[in-house]
Amino acid sequence: MVKKILIVEDDMILSMVNKRYVEILGHQVVQSVRNGLDAIAAVKKHNPDLVLMDIRIEGEMDGIEAMQEIRKFSNVPVVYLTGNSESTTKTRAEQTTMLAFCIKPISLDDLKAVLNQLD
Repeated sequence: MVKKILIVEDDMILSMVNKRYVEILGHQVVQSVRNGLDAIAAVKKHNPDLVLMDIRIEGEMDGIEAMQEIRKFSNVPVVYLTGNSESTTKTRAEQTTMLAFCIKPISLDDLKAVLNQLD
């Protein structure tokens, strides 16, 4: 089944790579956004099957804070992609009921394994 995926990533190159990976795996990117407010709006608009969420993003809130807001109205699965593997960051992320916590850049095989958890 084709999954609808929202990408939240402020690095344009990584955003394009992630979008290409999602498409190679046969899924659809409903939108790519760069900050938390846009992520919240995109989840409301598209009701995605999964959010690929960078933790350090543009704007006032980070990716974890954006997911805390999204959790108020959606149980959409989230996969965090981050360059920051600090335990405090991971502990904060775990409080949003994440599907996975991946260190960037994510490989095609890693993304495939994560998406297979949704089925």
